[in-house]
Amino acid sequence: MTTLDFSGREQLYRQLYDILFQDIISGVYVPGDLIPSESELMSKYGVSRATARRAMEMLSNNGMISKRRGVGSEVISSRPNTSLSRVTSYLKKNVDDRVVAEKRLVDASIIPAPADVAETLGIPEGTQAYRLRRVRYAGDEPMYFEVNHFERAFLPHAVERDFSKESLRAYVNDELGIQWSRAQQRIYAVAADDEVARFLNVGDGEPLLLVRRVSIDMDNVPRELVMTYYRADRYHLEIELDS
Repeated sequence: MTTLDFSGREQLYRQLYDILFQDIISGVYVPGDLIPSESELMSKYGVSRATARRAMEMLSNNGMISKRRGVGSEVISSRPNTSLSRVTSYLKKNVDDRVVAEKRLVDASIIPAPADVAETLGIPEGTQAYRLRRVRYAGDEPMYFEVNHFERAFLPHAVERDFSKESLRAYVNDELGIQWSRAQQRIYAVAADDEVARFLNVGDGEPLLLVRRVSIDMDNVPRELVMTYYRADRYHLEIELDS
């Protein structure tokens, strides 16, 4: 079960918001479902009503839930209205397991930027880069493997943080005040190599969906490269066609 960090490094309502946000976008709760009430969140995570209410307000402000009098808070969208992505294609889970999801840290380190990372971020090859690798689980089952890259100078203190407990999104957006103007995303069909196969508990060469996203800041500079490897037996690509 995902737990909160009460050390004071990150505000509790932001941690709770991130847990609920991830549950919604990963399909633990789908549009039409009711998320836990404030009282249930208080009991489950050991937080105050004010903390639970603030997290719910953030979800509501993002257009993801709507409070129905006498019923509860209903999920109305799996995508926040503040999201960078305006495309109408997205990945969806193939299973509705209702298991609380969590990200587990593989490693966080400073590495020389490989050629592809350097080219994407517009920095010289070999420049110090911060690399964060995590696996998202649903219960005990690995669902996807995610690798984030930033130039170290852009997030100089990131290596000191524990993003298995803390939200990377909240750290970048809220604590550092970094805003994104847009993102570029591509989706590929790939085969799992030895390392990724081990992290995802699949066979070597098993099919995966790779989502490659580049986040661009308000100065039109690419700052983040994210490579996410989804198990093809757990996700599919869904496309909506608007008239």
